[in-house]
Amino acid sequence: MTDLARFFDATGYTKLPDRLPSYLVNRMRTVVDDHFARGVPPYRVNDAGKICRLDDLLERDPVFLEALRHEVVAAGLRQVLGPAVDVVHARHNHATLNNPGDIPFRLHRDIQQWSQPLVAVFIYLEPATVANGCTTVVPASHHLPYAGPQSGGGGGNWADEHDQYRHLIGQELPVEMPAGGVLLLNCLCFHSVGRNTSASSRRSVVFACRGSDELSQADDPGVTRLFGKRRFLANRVLRVSGSLRQKQS
Repeated sequence: MTDLARFFDATGYTKLPDRLPSYLVNRMRTVVDDHFARGVPPYRVNDAGKICRLDDLLERDPVFLEALRHEVVAAGLRQVLGPAVDVVHARHNHATLNNPGDIPFRLHRDIQQWSQPLVAVFIYLEPATVANGCTTVVPASHHLPYAGPQSGGGGGNWADEHDQYRHLIGQELPVEMPAGGVLLLNCLCFHSVGRNTSASSRRSVVFACRGSDELSQADDPGVTRLFGKRRFLANRVLRVSGSLRQKQS
């Protein structure tokens, strides 16, 4: 296990050591800014009716897959997820502006339990600081057990909805990032967007990745392979030895 993977396993998150190149960051910003300006659906709005989030980024432009496949990101994903990694279309896959007052601070998990592990990949298109609402994380909170479903049929958990998680509120740490910086987060780790007290936005994009399913032979239309090759490793195809060896006909 590498030092990066060991840190990720212990804390539930890690900053990648290198940044994405500026040409990729600028191309992503151009797409995001254009789609925000033109109101290209699907999107979500804040309480004032202004667009604050763009969904389905992978379907909007190939630059986002290019960024996820860049060696800066791929090297980190290999260390925490293995040699074959998929990006999931139905979780995250969005860009946010986080203008002041856009997104309320609220600690949450992105998934409810460890049986379907996902890693969130945050890519920051401009510097993320405490002032403009950088991501905040409660280290090691991915180790906490399942405590029940989210209200409203959501896919994760709000810390303030379960007594087992309420003690986490106030223990979050800010994770400041540069433009082009990449943060990997275990989707069970409690986190939130920070409170933006500045006069500007904080652009970022986020995706959800997982290791390829070694027990499936069928391609999943809800994911895109980033790199590597799926290996089917069900019991009947594994080589065994001794008394478990299958007789050859």
